Amino acid sequence: MNGSNENARRWGQRTVSGLLMLGLILGFALSASADSHQGGWKTTGWIGYEGQGETDLDVTDTQDPEFDFWDIGGGLKSQTMLGDSVSMSVGGDYRVVSYNFDGFGDFRDPWGTIHVFRFDPIFVYKMDEKWSLIGGPSLQLSVEAGADVGDSLTGGGVAGVRYKWSETLSIALGLVVTSQIEDSARFQPFALITWGISDNLSFDVKARNSRGGEFRLSYALGDNWKIGIGGGFRRERFRLDNSLGGSADPDQEFQRGKGGVGEEEAKVVNLSVAYAFSETLSLEGYGGVTVDGDFRLEDEYGKKIAKSDYDNSGYGGLRINFGF
Repeated sequence: MNGSNENARRWGQRTVSGLLMLGLILGFALSASADSHQGGWKTTGWIGYEGQGETDLDVTDTQDPEFDFWDIGGGLKSQTMLGDSVSMSVGGDYRVVSYNFDGFGDFRDPWGTIHVFRFDPIFVYKMDEKWSLIGGPSLQLSVEAGADVGDSLTGGGVAGVRYKWSETLSIALGLVVTSQIEDSARFQPFALITWGISDNLSFDVKARNSRGGEFRLSYALGDNWKIGIGGGFRRERFRLDNSLGGSADPDQEFQRGKGGVGEEEAKVVNLSVAYAFSETLSLEGYGGVTVDGDFRLEDEYGKKIAKSDYDNSGYGGLRINFGF
């Protein structure tokens, strides 16, 4: 009974903190809306919730642990022209990811609530009607509640080129480089593809930061409804608090005064449906399957403590998209 009450209390605290943060994001969005009409800024944003059901972990033959999570967050992106040939977009997002593990017995859960913040300003220099250069820095904070924020920051940048093939097809390719928590720098492709195949059918690819990327094929059903099929890859690497996740001793801590590192990787496939209330407000729901997922737990030096695959599992979410 005490365990059930503790779980209820913990989930209640996480839900309240997530809703408060979304309130701050929405307040900032409304403030930015007023400024956007005066300073030539165009602002878009989103607020969303995502959850994954109970999923079995392949840890040992004697244990049968499982986990689930919910993710609540929001983001904003504002764009403006700095001159005839240079534009800038300033974007950021914040997410609270709450993991709930069960079945570890006397062992501690690997981790709990993760806070993720990204800030990605992008500059675009238009060389001519077809070609543009793209580049900008990036900053990320990915940290478990209670961990040291200063040990959880990473940074990097993106550089690439964009080619406007036609009024309906634009392709941007390049490279994303980011530092990693207790690991060497990560290099991955940068891709932004927008293709209006027809009046109703479109194809988009977005892969522009260390979290991964996604693609989507969408079909518009009239003026308001849109359906889609998509997939992608997600990855999150985060600093843990000082307690040793996976340890049977609740008082055991890392020796360097900072926590270890957790990591999740997975591929996703999903279906989506969206309804547009206006040109600047829409509601989107989606659901699908997480496949080929795994967790990795490392010590404060980045040395592996444990790694576990997890079973394919269903997930889904809702998102509100808005703009000014």
